[in-house]
Amino acid sequence: MENVMQAGFASLRMQPPLGLRIPGYYTVRLAEGTADPLHLRATALACGDVKAVIFNCECIGLNMGAYEIIKKKVAEACDIDPESVYINCIHSHTSFIVVPAGPEMDDMDIHLLTIYQQFADCAKLAFNDLKPATILSAIGECKDFAFVRRYRMKDGTVRTNPPYGDENVVAPIGKPDDHVRIVRIQREGAKEILIVHFGNHADMIGGKLYTPDWPGYLVATLNRALEGNVETMFLLGCEGDLNHRNFYNPMLTYKGVENAKFGARMVAGAVLRIYDKAIPSETNCLRFAHTYVQVGKNLWDPNRLDEVEDLVQIYREKGEFAPELNKYPGLHYREALRIKANLARPEFFNLRVSGIRVGDIAFIGLPGEPFASIGMDIVERSTMPMTVVTAITNGYEGYYPDAAAFAEPGYSYEKSTSPFAPDCAQKLIDGAMEVLQQLQAE
Repeated sequence: MENVMQAGFASLRMQPPLGLRIPGYYTVRLAEGTADPLHLRATALACGDVKAVIFNCECIGLNMGAYEIIKKKVAEACDIDPESVYINCIHSHTSFIVVPAGPEMDDMDIHLLTIYQQFADCAKLAFNDLKPATILSAIGECKDFAFVRRYRMKDGTVRTNPPYGDENVVAPIGKPDDHVRIVRIQREGAKEILIVHFGNHADMIGGKLYTPDWPGYLVATLNRALEGNVETMFLLGCEGDLNHRNFYNPMLTYKGVENAKFGARMVAGAVLRIYDKAIPSETNCLRFAHTYVQVGKNLWDPNRLDEVEDLVQIYREKGEFAPELNKYPGLHYREALRIKANLARPEFFNLRVSGIRVGDIAFIGLPGEPFASIGMDIVERSTMPMTVVTAITNGYEGYYPDAAAFAEPGYSYEKSTSPFAPDCAQKLIDGAMEVLQQLQAE
């Protein structure tokens, strides 16, 4: 159907095995059960001869190596260009990570092969569901749910998530992006596809049971509120320096299912306020593009490498609470782990910046956790009517602090654990501008 936008949708339940490691917190957490099901969702798009697919995966992330495997599998199953595959992960801290399967098969690798196949199956089902579509979009706000988690202390240093009630806190550094963006894809004779975009960490529950955290509750809440007439997909925005815990509000400091449902209702409320105000978008253009940006490594003091090796060994033998980890002033064990890992890496990282244009809406994907300021900078520079910047897209490679964060004194989690050089934010922004130019080229 020449120059007619078509869209299809599919959803599959993912069931990772029990006993699988749940990443995060620098501690070992092995999954003991499922509190809420994890899903993989796909929106297939076609316009003329161009096809693309956008995934919403309820996992903590997938690295670029896994993306390379999955995009080829999806492309082969659906007869599409592998570069048109766009995978966004919600970064739930009670889920699993997708990595390349190892050369010697074990239970973990068998699980990964199943996940790879599910991506191909989900995309194929979505393309089989194609219907002529019109598109609407809107932008609103959800305030008081995303908070900057990095604070200036009285001594001038910076801390990530200082203890609540710490009298040395002066103020948070930076500001969150409170914007909520929605894309409504109305289809002939089928349910509407509702794409929701917002940036915040998904770590409101914790524990050892699989759950998609507040993004999963958001999807369920909107599907119910809109009376079963929509299929909702969530896309994660830039959240590298954000969380849902407010140092100044004790009501927002605890974890639990009810707190996650509360957060989901906050975002859902913002969506419903703008849902009927969405305006029509172009439907005669579908494009995809990408580029790779080269970023150097986060450097270290070569005179302290013996201390690095010692701290890494202590951590591996005795865990994160060993008192010996405090033996070297100014060197945190997490920073030592980053330095140790970087020593084995190439001199440069090649990071993929991805893009899909749907009418006059541009989706820009970054492979990791960018600070909120990075996403806001890209949106401000973009000339597209709507630009949706997503984190943990087509790869998860680490944190991307902005240049100001790297220049700050003292240990802060993001800059000290990020493997990337201080110009990583600018490199990603430049890459996004390049991709936007490709998407807009005549």
